[in-house]
Amino acid sequence: MDDFEAMLIAEMQAYSAEVTETVKEVAEEVGKDMLKDVKKNSPKKTGEYKKGWKKDVTKNETGVSVVVHNKDCYRLTHLLENGHAKRNGGRTPGIPHIAPAQEKANEEFERRIREELSR
Repeated sequence: MDDFEAMLIAEMQAYSAEVTETVKEVAEEVGKDMLKDVKKNSPKKTGEYKKGWKKDVTKNETGVSVVVHNKDCYRLTHLLENGHAKRNGGRTPGIPHIAPAQEKANEEFERRIREELSR
C-alpha cells in the first residue's frame, strides 16, 4: 500500500509540473500576441505611445504572470482607451485598443489551455 501511495503522489506531482509548464508556455505566447495586437491598434500621432508598449513576464514555482503595459506613456492609456473631456467643453471619443486585445488574449489563452490539456 505504501508503494501505491508513493507512486500516486509521484504521478500527481509529475502531472502538476507538466500542467504548470504548459500554462507558462501558453501564457508567454499569448502575451506576446497581445503585445503585437495592442501595438498594432494603438493610436499613432507621434508614434511614441505606440512604441512604449512592453511585456513583463514574472515566473515562480506556481505559475506565470504576463503584464502588457505602456512604459513611456502610461498616463495616456486610460484617456485614449475611454476618451476624455476637452479643455473647452465636449469630449474626445475613445479609441478602444487595449480591451479588445485583452479579450482576444483571454479567449485564446483559455482555448489553448483546454486544447493542450486535452491531449
